[in-house]
Amino acid sequence: MLKPILLLSALCWSACSCAAIQILATRVILYEAEKEQSFTIRNTGDAPSLVQIWLSKKDNSSMNITDDIPLAIMPPIARINAGSSKVFRFFPTEKASAALPADRESMFWINALDVPAVDDENVAENKLNIAFRTRIKAFYRPSGIKGTLIEAGENLQWSMSKEANNLVYTVNNNSPYHISVVDFSLKKGEETISSLPGDVIAPWEIKKYKFKNVSDSSASLNYQYISDLGAYIPKRIVL
Repeated sequence: MLKPILLLSALCWSACSCAAIQILATRVILYEAEKEQSFTIRNTGDAPSLVQIWLSKKDNSSMNITDDIPLAIMPPIARINAGSSKVFRFFPTEKASAALPADRESMFWINALDVPAVDDENVAENKLNIAFRTRIKAFYRPSGIKGTLIEAGENLQWSMSKEANNLVYTVNNNSPYHISVVDFSLKKGEETISSLPGDVIAPWEIKKYKFKNVSDSSASLNYQYISDLGAYIPKRIVL
């Protein structure tokens, strides 16, 4: 089984490298009827990088490659020269249709570990090279699901309640799509009075978001959800 490549320094950190690789997508969507999808990684640095790619489940934030996922990415490891790009293939295995739910999309992470090249100058000057990981969302969409992501994002069902000195917003995602939400905030007019981190609302999921020490129920809930193309679509909820 592949393990992440770790680049360690045996000495000190007088300087460090910066991430040079860029995944030229915010998400990759693989439809059941498709044989594959592709995405591109570009090396924007001035030296070659060794890039390792793997999939992990949406609740796995570790560096361990342990998840049994019926999807694959090729090549799993590639050298990308400075200023160059490499195309990676994302495709289902023979087990995908049987192993993944047919009534909703499945979400995973595509992980890209950038290991910069180590040259003689860095070794001689005791410089530290750091391996950077970048992640983007990957979705597998079975053929039978209905509607669109936009319809799902527009039809989230919200309700509000009070708990002590807190406002609690409950959302019901009554759709087969994952809704990626950013910039949760409560606003009074144009003034932001409270905010929460973004989140992903899974298919058929009911979630609660608590704004602590906020009692003004006349405030509006503002957020943005992300489309298939990576566009941020603003929403304003008044309850």
